[in-house]
Amino acid sequence: MAQKFVRVLGIIFIILGVVGFIMPMENIFHLTPVHNIVHLASGAVALVMSRTESSSILFAKVFGFVYLLVGILGLFVDEFLGMHFLPADNILHFAIALSSLYVGFAKPKHRSAHS
Repeated sequence: MAQKFVRVLGIIFIILGVVGFIMPMENIFHLTPVHNIVHLASGAVALVMSRTESSSILFAKVFGFVYLLVGILGLFVDEFLGMHFLPADNILHFAIALSSLYVGFAKPKHRSAHS
């Protein structure tokens, strides 16, 4: 489960990074060049880490905690290191954090001999 989640997350982040340079969406999400580079780097790391289930689980845990911190930071500041945080950014950061943490800490499903 983690491997597929991290791979899809990586693809989405790479797409977001590219789209952010073309259409900054400043009224919904404030995608600055720094923000786009962070998305591209996150997506690339996610794709590399999605090669195995164990590395995907590690990525989901670390990424989830980092994004939780980013979400909390966005509640207190509007800008940090060239990245701007709008309410939609904060909601998305918390959603990514919680879903990543869920995937990272979920107990693996054991398949029975009958399934």
